[in-house]
Amino acid sequence: MNTKKSMMLVCCTTFILLAFMTAPSMAGGVRVIYPDGRPAADLSVSILVDSRLEFALSTDSNGYFLFPTNDFSAALITAKEPGGAEFIPITLPAGIIASGDTALVLQPLL
Repeated sequence: MNTKKSMMLVCCTTFILLAFMTAPSMAGGVRVIYPDGRPAADLSVSILVDSRLEFALSTDSNGYFLFPTNDFSAALITAKEPGGAEFIPITLPAGIIASGDTALVLQPLL
């Protein structure tokens, strides 16, 4: 009986440790909105991570996209509407993305 309890304790502890060890590398959700608060749906989003890795994504109908990684120091995010309108790029540190849902407010590129 003690062996069974010990095995269960080891399994539970291992699961909890793995959950904490992988949590910092889990991707964060990003919501993109216009200055008036409307969701920026169907935007093309480009992400340059630490000047070495690039991701090309799209926002969903609610303006969300899932950030592919948190294994970086900073990311440069650019967005473009289907009609071609571009917006000012924004640089975000990984800590902000990893903290949970992040909202980006688009500003037109003049």
